[in-house]
Amino acid sequence: MSQGKFSSPRPHREEEREIEKAYRDLTRKSGRKPRAERTARELPLDEAAFSAGEAFPAEEAFPTEEPAQEAFPAEEELNLDFDNLTGETPTAAADQVPSESDPVQRKPAARPEPSADPAAEERQIEDAFRKITGKPAAPRRHILEPEVDEVLPEDEEEPKARGDRPQWMAEVLEFYEQNKKLVLAALCALAVMLIVFVILLFVRSAGDPYHGKILNNVYIGDVNVGGMTQKEAMEALTEAVGDSYETRDMVIDLAGTELLLSPKESGASLNVATAVEEAYNYGRAGTQAERDALYKASKTEPHYISLLPHLNLKTENIKKFLSEKSGNAGSTLVQTTYGLEGTQPELSADKFDKNAPCQTLVIQLGKPGVGFDPDEVYNLVLDAYSQRQFRVTVENVEILREPDAVDLEKIYKEFYIAPVNATVNANGNAVAGSYGYGFDLEEAQKLLDAAQPGDEIRIPMEYIEPDLLDADSFFKDTLGEYQTRGDGNDNRAYNLRQACQALDGRVLNPGESLSFSAVVGSGYKSAPEDTGLDDTQGGGLAQVSSTLYCAALLSDLTVTSRSGLAQMPSYIGSGLDADTSLRLQNNLKYPVRINAQYSGGYVRVSISGTEDRDYYRVLGSEITQTIKAETEYVKFAYGHEEGHEQGDVIREGRDGYQTKSYTVRYNRTTNARIGSDYVATTTYAALSRQIAQIVDIPPEETTEETT
Repeated sequence: MSQGKFSSPRPHREEEREIEKAYRDLTRKSGRKPRAERTARELPLDEAAFSAGEAFPAEEAFPTEEPAQEAFPAEEELNLDFDNLTGETPTAAADQVPSESDPVQRKPAARPEPSADPAAEERQIEDAFRKITGKPAAPRRHILEPEVDEVLPEDEEEPKARGDRPQWMAEVLEFYEQNKKLVLAALCALAVMLIVFVILLFVRSAGDPYHGKILNNVYIGDVNVGGMTQKEAMEALTEAVGDSYETRDMVIDLAGTELLLSPKESGASLNVATAVEEAYNYGRAGTQAERDALYKASKTEPHYISLLPHLNLKTENIKKFLSEKSGNAGSTLVQTTYGLEGTQPELSADKFDKNAPCQTLVIQLGKPGVGFDPDEVYNLVLDAYSQRQFRVTVENVEILREPDAVDLEKIYKEFYIAPVNATVNANGNAVAGSYGYGFDLEEAQKLLDAAQPGDEIRIPMEYIEPDLLDADSFFKDTLGEYQTRGDGNDNRAYNLRQACQALDGRVLNPGESLSFSAVVGSGYKSAPEDTGLDDTQGGGLAQVSSTLYCAALLSDLTVTSRSGLAQMPSYIGSGLDADTSLRLQNNLKYPVRINAQYSGGYVRVSISGTEDRDYYRVLGSEITQTIKAETEYVKFAYGHEEGHEQGDVIREGRDGYQTKSYTVRYNRTTNARIGSDYVATTTYAALSRQIAQIVDIPPEETTEETT
């Protein structure tokens, strides 16, 4: 008979166990033998009857409580049970009843015919399961599978037969399902053990395989420290070296000429700790293969640690020492020499004698020759230090050397003395200058170019005269001067005189500044600022500051601050006035002196200095706009104290202006006009004309004629 698609054993399903339990409850049959003791006929419903495709067992399916006699339920009871499960009554055959002579042997129950409607049969089973358990049955295939192949829906995957995987695998999976937490814990423990093993393996490989000792046959210099600990090696090296580097001179033998390089000059000392550390690290770095190779080599071959990297040396001092000493020792080279011959004369102005002889610069040119190479000697000295040797014999390191080139610029700066110009100190006192000293570089270079090695060159020194030797020469020229007429009463004249005296003799060195108000100070009388104006405290001072302003413009001094007056003054041209806030600065090359005086009704200011300009300046200005003065009537009561009458002019008016000032430059030799320079724009307010107006005039008295 052909087997159906699910004829072979299939996986155990939960609903089958539920059905089996329900069946036992109905039939009151309980207890199953262990799996190993049960036969195929004794397997439960889900493993025998269902998997083999046999009919539901009618005989001997479940043993009774009496082992000596196997009782079976009556046919009616079985039919009732089966009806409850499947909704059908199994077919009972008369020949299935065992004979009395053989109660144990029975013929197998006849296999029921497959239902014509498997789906209806399935629904009946599900209804029976629901009635018994109170739960809906999971979708499942027919309990009694047909022999013909079953066609599955397209969206349902065909279950695998139990025979498709080995029995041991099924048991493993079953054990895992039953002991999932235990299995996971065991796997985690195994992973931890694996990690610990890897770490221990790494630590073993990265650890010290030499037990804290230096490899055999390792030398620091000439001291064998192999097989020692670091502490032992430091003690051995310290004992061997001692204080030799700090106390012993390095003797350098240059073909019979000995040079002594002292520890103070070389700064030699040994760092024992770093040297031992290098020896200890030998064979402990690199890959495992490299370390193994060094360990193997250390058994038969010595390894030397150089002392040089661990020496403290003043290398620049050593190089300088050897450059100065070794180059000429035992050499035929002759270097160039130079110096001044004679006595240096006095150069200060008060002691200078122009007839006194100057010195002579003598340059003795050198000649080529064979000498030791300082660089090679330096390398030999370092090598000796690295081997803890303090004597070097230099051989076969000679080279042909040229004398050092003559640097005339360097020689000139060495002997040059700059001239000093006379100056004026902060107190206005003159300080004399002094002569300079040097030689003609151009002529000296010509002599040097024509000379041969070994020749002597003689270059005369000469005086260099300063631009200004004494202070009087500073102020021999008048750079600019200006004067204004100073009319007024006695108080105004007093103010003009006092301000000029405060300015007179003031010296401004290059870069110094002057504030007019700070120089003239206070203590002035009340006087009119200009003719026709009311009195003010210090009236007239603006005339002095305006005169100084014009002199400064002519002298090319820098005006750092200037403000014009409120009304255009009568004593100076438009745009050329300045109030007392005037500030100046000397940006010329030499000092200047301010000369100021008031005499004959005029204020005169001049600035003296050193004229080095090829031009002179002339002041100019022009009115660009006029602002007409208005008439103002001032009212007075009839019979007032001032005594003004109707129509009297109290104050004359002044027009206001806007002006532009400038300076014109002329050639000092030809007087030709060179150009002009804008100075400033000044605006003056108009001053109204005041006329008296009498108010409350009484009517004129009249007299009647008598006849």
